[in-house]
Amino acid sequence: MFRFPGHGRPLSLNVRPALATVCRFLFRLARVPFFLPLVTFYILFRIAETSWCALYDWNNLWQSAFPYSWVVWVLALVVAPLNAALWLGGLLGCKAFCWAVGYLKGRRSVSLGQNGSPVMRPREDEYMLLSDTESGHERRASSPTLSLSRRRAVRISTLWWWAQVTVFASIALVGAWEAVHYVHPNDVRFRNAVERASHDSHLKPGGYGKGEKIYIAAAFYNNHAVLPYWTQSMLATIRYLGPDNVFVSIVESNSDDSTPDLLRDFDAALAQLHVPRRILIQDTAIEKPEDLAFDNRIEFLAAVRNRAMEPLVERGGYDKVLFSNDVFIEPESIVELIETADGEYDFACAMDFNHFGAYDAWVLRDRLGHLTSTIWPYFIDKPSIELIRQDAPVPVFTCWNGMVVFTAEPLLPIHLRKNTTLSTSPLSTPLPASHPLRRGPSPALTPALRFRKSDRAAGECFSSESFNLPYDLRRVFGLARVLVNPRVVASYDWRFYVWFKWVLRHRLVRWWVRDVFDGWGMERRKMVVGAEDQVWVWDGGDCHPWW
Repeated sequence: MFRFPGHGRPLSLNVRPALATVCRFLFRLARVPFFLPLVTFYILFRIAETSWCALYDWNNLWQSAFPYSWVVWVLALVVAPLNAALWLGGLLGCKAFCWAVGYLKGRRSVSLGQNGSPVMRPREDEYMLLSDTESGHERRASSPTLSLSRRRAVRISTLWWWAQVTVFASIALVGAWEAVHYVHPNDVRFRNAVERASHDSHLKPGGYGKGEKIYIAAAFYNNHAVLPYWTQSMLATIRYLGPDNVFVSIVESNSDDSTPDLLRDFDAALAQLHVPRRILIQDTAIEKPEDLAFDNRIEFLAAVRNRAMEPLVERGGYDKVLFSNDVFIEPESIVELIETADGEYDFACAMDFNHFGAYDAWVLRDRLGHLTSTIWPYFIDKPSIELIRQDAPVPVFTCWNGMVVFTAEPLLPIHLRKNTTLSTSPLSTPLPASHPLRRGPSPALTPALRFRKSDRAAGECFSSESFNLPYDLRRVFGLARVLVNPRVVASYDWRFYVWFKWVLRHRLVRWWVRDVFDGWGMERRKMVVGAEDQVWVWDGGDCHPWW
């Protein structure tokens, strides 16, 4: 037997008392109420945390937009009912097993009657098998004190069992209820109406909405992952709006995945609904430049978007334009966007999200033209924050954010306009010297807008075609009612769509994010493309200094 140098006693004699002490300590610790459930909760939480970090690629996230306290709170809400359900199942399973064993023993005792007589002990609910030679003998009386102590122990044990069952069942049931009722009422205001339209066996050509004429435009490239979801949402939206009230214009080019086939299926579905449309698949009208850096990319994207607008420019006849990027979105969210501020807007945007939170930070500017944050509440000024808290539309300087709806007249030739939204009086403020466009005598007589790249030679900030459109609406046509609707959530990636659309908008998570975390000053953390100290200001607000 191994001995430590200088010690004559075997190692086992030294270890055994310590080991026994540790075992007694652990046994007593395990008997502490709810200690073991807390241990299993921690284990399950760590497993969930590891899985979440792997799913969302934690190391490549902009972690400022994913505060760790948010993640911990969400995972705790998920793990707690699962852990409770496991313990509830264990308690009920053990109780069922013990009952079954006792039941089988009782049946076996009765079946062995030839070896003895089944006798019921007084005040006890179990049969004892006594041999024939002992059945006539008087049994020895038990101690009254011992019997009372046993009954008290049984009573306490039973009460403790029921207490555990009640706690675990309550947590599990509340968790199940919250999992089923995960949507926030603000996010589904139009869900019932959209579902009624989708399930109506008799399609109403005039739709179920206000009868507005909506021109739906989109451009796609290698979007096989998002298109099945997008097309289903758009079909449900079209059934609600009415086939007679919409026109669908889509441009696809240069895709090398299943995007063309998916759009052909969408085209066939639109044909069944008798929707007027132009679906350009594998279009070659716009040549894609080999170098897509900076101006080349913006000029190409502007040309593609203008290509999608051609049927509207040629024919007119529509009140609003719904222009969509390749995003995951719900049909009721699309209707919500169209109905932003009861239709009293010039340009309304969704909120799109990705691996650094609010995604379109390059385009979005607050009402004063400043850069915004990618984390809730996104804005730094008090009026905007109050509106965000109410899930109300927020006035901004510019936006795009995955999907927009805007008035169609500024993009129409003058002779096709109804002049229902454009002023016939001259604007009081002149165009800035840096603006490359020119006004007519009045907005109603100003030439049509088009998507364009920035004129950096004239002093404009290098911006996207998505920024320039609402900027031009404001400066050239005096249309300043630009709103972001926080109820409309979209994303380019399914993982982040689930996180921002359903997880973070669950009422228990909203309470943590808005009332407990409450921004924590994080809304001041802005994602700047370039050096923060080199942000400069022009007529369009803050400019990212990446060029």
